[in-house]
Amino acid sequence: KRLYEFIPTVCGVLISHISTFNFRAPAIENMPVFHTKTIESILDPVAQQVSQLVILHEEGEDGKAMPDLLRPVLAVSAAVQNLVRVGQDTADTTHDKVLKEHIPAPLHQVEQAAHLLTDAATMLKEDPYSSAARKKLIDGARGILSGTSSLLLVFDEAEVRKIIRICKSVLEYLAIAEVVESIEDLAVFVKNLTPGMTNMAKLIDGREKELTHQQHRDLLVSCMSDIKNLTPVLMSSIKIFVQTKQTNGFGLHEAVQNRNYVVKKMCEDIHEIIRVLQLTTSDETGWDEGDLNMMKKTSALMSSRLDQASNWLSNPGGEVGGMGELTCRQVIDDAAKVGQLSMEPFRSQILGDCDDLIKMIDDMLDMKRKGLGSTPQCQNLAKEIQDRMTKLHTLVDTSVSRQAANGMARPAPVMSGKVEQAQKWLRAPWLNDRGLGQQALRLAIAEGRRIADTRSGPRRGELIKQCEVLESLTNQLADLVARGMGQSPQAQALAARLSDKLNRLHEAIQMTLVDQVAEDFIDTTTPVKQLAASAAAPINAPNRDAEFNSKASFFEQHANRLAGTAERVATSGGCNNRRTIDDITGTSSKIRDLTPQVISSARIVLQSPDNPVAKEHFELLKKEWISNIDKLTALVDAAIDTPSFVMASEEAIKKDSAMCDVAIKSQKTQDLVTGASNIARRANRVLMVANQEVENSEDPKYCQSLNIASSELASTISPMVLSAKDVASNPVDSKAQGHFYDNNHMLIHAVGSVREAVTVTPPQEYFPPPPPPPQAPDVPDFAKLRLDASRAAANKEGGGPQQQQYQAEEMMKTSVGGRPMTESAAPSIPPPPVPPLPTNTYPASSPQSATLIDRPMSADLSLPPPPPPPPAPSDHDLHRVYESHMTHIHQHSSPGQHDIVVCGPPPPPGLRQDYPAPPPPVPPQPTYYSSTDPARSPRSPLDGDSGRFVDAASKSGQAVPDRGAVGSHR
Repeated sequence: KRLYEFIPTVCGVLISHISTFNFRAPAIENMPVFHTKTIESILDPVAQQVSQLVILHEEGEDGKAMPDLLRPVLAVSAAVQNLVRVGQDTADTTHDKVLKEHIPAPLHQVEQAAHLLTDAATMLKEDPYSSAARKKLIDGARGILSGTSSLLLVFDEAEVRKIIRICKSVLEYLAIAEVVESIEDLAVFVKNLTPGMTNMAKLIDGREKELTHQQHRDLLVSCMSDIKNLTPVLMSSIKIFVQTKQTNGFGLHEAVQNRNYVVKKMCEDIHEIIRVLQLTTSDETGWDEGDLNMMKKTSALMSSRLDQASNWLSNPGGEVGGMGELTCRQVIDDAAKVGQLSMEPFRSQILGDCDDLIKMIDDMLDMKRKGLGSTPQCQNLAKEIQDRMTKLHTLVDTSVSRQAANGMARPAPVMSGKVEQAQKWLRAPWLNDRGLGQQALRLAIAEGRRIADTRSGPRRGELIKQCEVLESLTNQLADLVARGMGQSPQAQALAARLSDKLNRLHEAIQMTLVDQVAEDFIDTTTPVKQLAASAAAPINAPNRDAEFNSKASFFEQHANRLAGTAERVATSGGCNNRRTIDDITGTSSKIRDLTPQVISSARIVLQSPDNPVAKEHFELLKKEWISNIDKLTALVDAAIDTPSFVMASEEAIKKDSAMCDVAIKSQKTQDLVTGASNIARRANRVLMVANQEVENSEDPKYCQSLNIASSELASTISPMVLSAKDVASNPVDSKAQGHFYDNNHMLIHAVGSVREAVTVTPPQEYFPPPPPPPQAPDVPDFAKLRLDASRAAANKEGGGPQQQQYQAEEMMKTSVGGRPMTESAAPSIPPPPVPPLPTNTYPASSPQSATLIDRPMSADLSLPPPPPPPPAPSDHDLHRVYESHMTHIHQHSSPGQHDIVVCGPPPPPGLRQDYPAPPPPVPPQPTYYSSTDPARSPRSPLDGDSGRFVDAASKSGQAVPDRGAVGSHR
């Protein structure tokens, strides 16, 4: 305690001295993770400051002189001297030999670091810019941090050893439980065990609050909780054993089994506590590293049990069936667990030695039962067993170390991991992965077959068929790879098919397991209640023993089925949470171990129905079993997909409803009661899963909708059950039948509401539709142009008027149908079409417009020859065409909405002077300007304010008169 008072003082002075550098330490990544809160609170600030100091030194951020540090450094030196003095006094007075041996080194390191700080401060006072002084300053700060950290770890290890000593004392005293044979011995045993258990629980609770790794804290809490729950069961089992032995009653063998089981479980929990206390880093790693940690853990447990096993083997009078024999068998079981995870040749050697040791122990026990335990033959056999067990332990340690050195390349223990490894191989089957992918694929197929064997009906046939197809494809692909054709198109096609088939098999396995969970976990506690009722039956009840044996057998099958289903969910259900999978496996193992003890205690109650101690002991074990089965149910629900489970439950409820309908019509009340009970149990399971979802969710909208659906479902269960009872009491009552159908329909609807509430569809991002592709500009059809090559050439040589006059004449001579117009029939000519604005059109006032408008067509274009011109019309015909054209313009135009048409050529000279000037003809390639386009000014076609249109003629010096009516329609 004195050292823990001085260490923060030294660190505080060091922090205050470093803070005189006037810099702000940022958050440093990859900081060391301290395994206790005390060490973290003391060293973390110092580590932050020292890390920043080192960074400043390495980056050369020393733009100003270092301040005078002599005074704070002297304060640090004084605190260090006090720390060294107290540490040496502690080392001299402690009884911990390890602490006495390890404490001088960190004290010396801290003292040397203080000297470096003093030297650095002296040098900086003489030369504030000295780089050597800054280096000594950093080395001294590092030495203070490192030495203080080592010192804290030394004292923390001493505290851990203190707790471990208490745990081992409890372990040693638990072994005395097998020699307690009277009530007085039991009283002494309880009196001596209670202080040790209390002290151990207090120290472990304090240590759990001190640890920073959440995984280690959870393990300590779980193990200590199990020990606290098993302590009254231990006292009850010893009491039952004492009473049974004193009265020479029935059930002595069962009482011994109960006592040994409880002692074994408590010892296992204490061994796990000892292992976790010695951990300083988190051991929560991947699957392969997790298997290696499991091997190390099992090997450590095996080492801790060897001494007790050796003592029992050395004792010729060792009790048969006692703790010594149980410990020997546990050592062999631990070695077999390591052997299952080992690689060849260690796997075969370890498993073979385990089988031989089991046979040798059985032979030795047979000799002891015959009273030959003291014979030289039996003692020699015991000595041989002891030697073989020591060699087995050495082989196990060698296997673990070799596995740690070579790494682990083995298939994953869960189905999702196997599928991932197989898919990795299928993506590149030609690569050499040492057969890992193919082995994982074949194990996945074998797992599918094992799950199919647990089911019946079409689901079983579907799984078997998928496994057969997968195996056939795997053999074909393996054959191609073996022949060096892994990269061939045939192999790649087979790999693609295998990948798809494997994913489908994985999905089918998951759905099968969900259906199995919905079926098996519908009612978990009724069999144990029936067992209790059969054990408490009156002595004069008929077929009492046969009824108990039937209930005990059913209960054992039920417990094993639940444990097996849970284990399959853990390994093949698609859950990737390592903690959940380990919890499911551990809880399933507890269920398997506890079930025979519950049956044994119930048998004691059956044989001694008036014994209150036997009843109390049975109730304690039954309570422990129910607690574990409830925990297992919650873990399984967390490991499977909730919407799939609710959907499977809904389908099962519909099937039960159909069975109830058949039972009502055939008036089979027992079938009706069974079906209604199953419906109610399934609905309660759906409620349980929904409530668990609400507890695990932080989405308020999701929780609100799920709470509403759950409340609706909860309100429909009781009415359905009551109406089913009414129908069962009076099967011909049509009114009661109608009520049952209505209530059952409401329940099914409520289950569907829960299913809709738990089914969350992720929102899909809205992507607006892409814009339409840009339309290509309309290109004039040059095939319809009738240009005379000679006139085009003349127009090119002589300018544009001849070409313009020719265009006007052609328009006046031709009618709509292409026939020459006569004086008697002058059809109305529609207005010229308005083509869209070309992309390369420019305003008429721009230089480009002249080239676009007045550019003559080249004579070398590949165009058909123009037709011969029609006969020239008379002046009267031209006048009628002009009038018709002007009338059409006035009728179909509105001011402000008509596009401006830039018409370049002047009116043809052949018109009579007593008529207004006719509108100009539309040229082959006119230029249009929209009056609504803000980018084009309405005044752009005009030359200033003169009102004249600007075109090629005006550019060439010819003034074009204002068009009058035509210009007013802009």
